[in-house]
Amino acid sequence: MDTNKLLESISKKLGVLIALNLVSMNSKATATENIEMLDRFGLTPTEIAEILNTSANTVNVTRSRIKSNKNK
Repeated sequence: MDTNKLLESISKKLGVLIALNLVSMNSKATATENIEMLDRFGLTPTEIAEILNTSANTVNVTRSRIKSNKNK
C-alpha cells in the first residue's frame, strides 16, 4: 500500500473513532446532527447507518435534506 493511501486510511479511521466518541458522549444530538457529523468524516451512508443503527436509505434522505437546506 502506498504511504499516502495508508495515511488517508489511518486518518479516516481516527476520524471515525472521534465521531463515535462524540456520538456516544452527546446524547442530546439529533439523528440529523449525528449524520451530518459522520458524513463530514467521509463515511458512506452504509457505514453511518451501521453506527447509528438505522438504514442507509434514512441516512441518504437525511443527507439530501441537509444539502437542500444549506442551498436555501
